[in-house]
Amino acid sequence: MKLIKYILILLLLLAVAAFVAVKVASEDKPAGESGNKADALAQNMLQALDKEAFDSIPYLQFEFFRGGHKYLWDKKKNHAIIEWENNKVIMNLNTVSGKIYVDNVLQEGEEAEKIKSKAWSYWCNDSFWMIAPFKVFDKGTTRKIVELDAEDNGKYGLMIEYESGGVTPGDSYLWILDDNYIPTGWKMWTQILPVQGLYAGWSGWKDFGGSKLSIDHTLVGKEASMKNVAIGNSFSDFGYSTDPFNI
Repeated sequence: MKLIKYILILLLLLAVAAFVAVKVASEDKPAGESGNKADALAQNMLQALDKEAFDSIPYLQFEFFRGGHKYLWDKKKNHAIIEWENNKVIMNLNTVSGKIYVDNVLQEGEEAEKIKSKAWSYWCNDSFWMIAPFKVFDKGTTRKIVELDAEDNGKYGLMIEYESGGVTPGDSYLWILDDNYIPTGWKMWTQILPVQGLYAGWSGWKDFGGSKLSIDHTLVGKEASMKNVAIGNSFSDFGYSTDPFNI
């Protein structure tokens, strides 16, 4: 009984230590100031990255930097092919409906719904790391100017708060912009991360159809890169002879 008591006390102490460590590592979210100036700063960022050119890209392909999640996005239809392991989901991203395959066999019923829900969750997270700079005026967003601290190593601070959308509404991201309004990274206040205000770097900006996309990211000192990023004018550019997005 004494051994069990000691183990319980140790577990309690470890839990308290972990809680304190998270609190110490976290930052309070800055208030910021919304209004026309914040909207103008967001527009400057979009202009620097050429959102107009991004919007004109017909197809975008990428593979997330972990998990083997592969995507091909028909941007005009807003349909996506989402693949991982032996799963393939062809999804209408507007309605979160579509076809679910396992080992190329069409699935139905409860298991199919679970796979579809997982595909939607993967898309919301992974695509955000690919195209988040172009989502600063999405429905349900609020933009605020934030004064950066010296250690943030940036010129401008742009806070984006997401009141709706995705699978974790309520998340906030503080973009850190350089002199040319190009993001160098962001700080995150999200439901999924225990540490609030965690920094992630955005770098490796490359030209795709005239727009700029960040391929490389850093998080907690580790570097990760998006794979197989490519654009196309037709599904045939990706090896398909017929439209693979029909649902």
